[in-house]
Amino acid sequence: MKLKLIKNLLPICFSFFLIFVLNSCKKDDSPQINVNSAIHKTSTRSLKINSLAASDLSLVTSSSFYLEKALPSGYVKDGSRDYTDVIQGVLLTYNNIVFPGFPILINEKGLDIPSNRTITFLEGSEIRLKPTSSDGYGMLKMRNASNVTLVEPVLKGDRFQHLGTTGEFGMGIAIYGGSYITILKPQCREMWGDGIYVGVENGVISKNITIKNATLLYNRRDGFTAAAVDGLLLESPYVAFSNGTKPMAGIAFEPNNKSQEVKNVIINNPRTQECGTGMFIDVGNLMGGGQKKVSVTVNNHIDIKSTIGMKAYSRIQDGSGSTIQGDFKIVNPKWSGNSTKAIQTILYGINDVHLIIQDPIVVNTSNYQLAKTETISYLTYKLNINQTAWRDITFSANWPTITSTTTSSPISPLYAINVGGAAYTSSNGIAYKADQSYSGGSTYQTTNTIANTTDDPLYQNERNGNFSYSLPVANGIYEITLKFCEVYQTSIGKRIFDTSIEGVEQISNIDVYANAGQFTAFDVVKSVQVSDGNLNMNFISNINNAQLCAFYVVKK
Repeated sequence: MKLKLIKNLLPICFSFFLIFVLNSCKKDDSPQINVNSAIHKTSTRSLKINSLAASDLSLVTSSSFYLEKALPSGYVKDGSRDYTDVIQGVLLTYNNIVFPGFPILINEKGLDIPSNRTITFLEGSEIRLKPTSSDGYGMLKMRNASNVTLVEPVLKGDRFQHLGTTGEFGMGIAIYGGSYITILKPQCREMWGDGIYVGVENGVISKNITIKNATLLYNRRDGFTAAAVDGLLLESPYVAFSNGTKPMAGIAFEPNNKSQEVKNVIINNPRTQECGTGMFIDVGNLMGGGQKKVSVTVNNHIDIKSTIGMKAYSRIQDGSGSTIQGDFKIVNPKWSGNSTKAIQTILYGINDVHLIIQDPIVVNTSNYQLAKTETISYLTYKLNINQTAWRDITFSANWPTITSTTTSSPISPLYAINVGGAAYTSSNGIAYKADQSYSGGSTYQTTNTIANTTDDPLYQNERNGNFSYSLPVANGIYEITLKFCEVYQTSIGKRIFDTSIEGVEQISNIDVYANAGQFTAFDVVKSVQVSDGNLNMNFISNINNAQLCAFYVVKK
């Protein structure tokens, strides 16, 4: 009788357990922001990411295997013990796997993911790499694997604890000859090499790869590299602070040898920030490989303050008779505040490869948008042989007409408000109005000097608490620059809040001090669509008070 009762209760207990697990799966979005590198070099905080969508949750089923069950008795939850071999055994055994909501340590062997796997990472999950002296590694590797889905993996490399000084091939997620791979909301930071790498295995190039909403920070070589791929959709990646060893690119197209190709690639809405190069193109290694094709379309690339916004590079023809054909289409790019050049192009007559740039916007370090002739001059910097044969720069009727940056005004925002403060004209000529159009909240001011800006009055005051702004605008797409500065709290975790724009949570669980320290300016740039005639922004407190120092709005 007792045995029968237990058997009847088991399905009910399991159902309650599954509901509890699924209701615990909320993840918070790591804001795509201007981050102070000195703070992040020593930070051990896990990046947090968006709540799993309903479609993502459906991948966790009653047949999913929870990795936690395979860990040895007395396992730790602080990422201090190496469980590489245990995890690898689970990956080889089960098709649908759920990683637990705490950090797990692996070693330089990394984890090999076979075909036909679905792997979901719960809130708080993070795979950390044990510091190594190895020249190269792959934390998550897919070698000739197909039909793999990764849902919100969070990976932290050993860049700032690396035990060696040579090499540059320590990868976060490495796809070698993989096919039909889908990766949703990955976060890869502090790799010795690249955050995500897509290439070849035993002569087989990767095919049909989809990566959405990647966040790739502080990787030593590149944030994302496509070396060999046929069919890639890279949707809305945010890549920042790639630096350490060349090319130091946010996004790179970089075939390694003449047997590889990069084609049928679409990248939508990429945002790169403060890298050595925002986007890097080098197809020179394809020379001597017969008839080769490249085809890449990049829509709406935004680069902010990388040394070079985009760099295209190759070498002179080698006399082998080989040809490389195809297009690199760069549509509606905006390169802002690049300290060297918005684009550096050093292409030496590579047959029929064309670099097509449509409606480019270049904003210099003084926040002036360049006129058309000046833009063309910027974009043709360091051109060499056969210039007109391979590049085409076009401007549509909608491109803003500016006669000269020496006589024009800076970009004129539709709204610019010094939140919690008085009217102020910034060093780049933007006239901020005194605080207005708000509801709720209180104000606070400081007289302390603010780092990382020459416009201290924009960051010395704030509105705090739960508050909102409502601004009448015509329907359309707007870019909002939000200016933050921690002027009160003195440690991590003391102020955490969310920002919602047009009813969509754009920034979740932002901790200003954790990202920039105290009395240091940093800006967050968001693009949104307005369809109701009002731009609405809400600031919601999670721990202590939400805050904002200033903002401006530009019609796209």
